[in-house]
Amino acid sequence: MIVEKRVHISEERADYLSRMARANFLSEDQIIEKVLDILFSLSDLLDARVEKQGWSFLSERSLQRIWDNPEDAVYDNWRDIYGVSTG
Repeated sequence: MIVEKRVHISEERADYLSRMARANFLSEDQIIEKVLDILFSLSDLLDARVEKQGWSFLSERSLQRIWDNPEDAVYDNWRDIYGVSTG
């Protein structure tokens, strides 16, 4: 299904779009469609990053409680435990 949408761009961008289409043997519509595909992919990527940051934020406090406790503190000295020199 094709939907017609009217957009307004500057004369310079319209000229550049025409030149790009001719140089790549594509229509201006095909160029715009490819550009929109890239834009939407970026948007999906950014949305995934924001979602990942949200999960990270939510889990951070729980992990802090697990790792920051007296029983776990002994492992903070792992260099001493495993004989790793610091110098």
